[in-house]
Amino acid sequence: MYLPHLAYLRAVIEHGSFAAAARACGVSQPAVSHGMRMLQARFDTPLLVRDGRRRVPTALALRLAAQSRPLSEGIDALVAGAEEAGTGNPRVLRVGVTPSAALVCGPLLYAGWCEGRSRRALEMVCADEGRLLADLLEGTLDCAIAPRPRGFAHHGVVQERLYALRPQVVARRSHPLAGARSLDALRGAAWARVDPSASGPVDVLAEAHRVRRMPPPRVAVHCPDFASMLRLAAQSDLLAVVPHPALLGADARTLVPLALQESLPLYDVWLFEPARRRSKLAPGLRRQLLALGSGATDAAGMPRGQGPSGMRAD
Repeated sequence: MYLPHLAYLRAVIEHGSFAAAARACGVSQPAVSHGMRMLQARFDTPLLVRDGRRRVPTALALRLAAQSRPLSEGIDALVAGAEEAGTGNPRVLRVGVTPSAALVCGPLLYAGWCEGRSRRALEMVCADEGRLLADLLEGTLDCAIAPRPRGFAHHGVVQERLYALRPQVVARRSHPLAGARSLDALRGAAWARVDPSASGPVDVLAEAHRVRRMPPPRVAVHCPDFASMLRLAAQSDLLAVVPHPALLGADARTLVPLALQESLPLYDVWLFEPARRRSKLAPGLRRQLLALGSGATDAAGMPRGQGPSGMRAD
């Protein structure tokens, strides 16, 4: 049983709704909804019942909340003690990243933390942003790089904006619709897509169609990652949406961005770090990450004129 789900239950009991509980916990409402579904799946008896707009706890939920609180508080105390004592491995940098952030920021993280330092190691943990922020608050990550969930605010997390994602529609160069100039011209086209996370930004493709009152796009293939999606687009008539040019990699030679008159929804990627711990990111590495948002980066996500070997961490 996952401890944050028990914390969500206690917050729902205290505040009366998923939305209020999400604000209190510093996570998105979908994260609370998902957690409550997972928790309810462990019990045959309902934990919550509706009373108008409020979620009313059953006797089982009240017992579960009461008995789980001392356990959660005890674990929080252990984590805080470990942080104060500095028991984490100082040679390992554990970074939580979304799949696209791993591709964009991975080279910088390696260069800034590992290169030239044989005893250091970088561990990149991939998950959706809700899961990553929960791990950060639990103390199992040194930092996280991800879009910020809607409404996220937590006194235990320091946030810095890194770069904006400006999604683009791409197609293979010989695609019949490669010359399209509007979303309307793409009606009926088949798409490949990496499904958005429950707690993350909107599905930019569906949202772009919705706000223009167009029929939803026809998603023919749901892909597990961007690499498989782009390989499909490069070898078929499937269209795809790429949030950052660094994701194109070797497929950049065979794929072309469509010059559409409509823009897709934009969203930002942020750096999250625990407020109670000293940052492991050296000033040089932090400057390199923040430079991703300055426009001074190349298609691989590196500052122009400087490859990974051009930076050393202190």
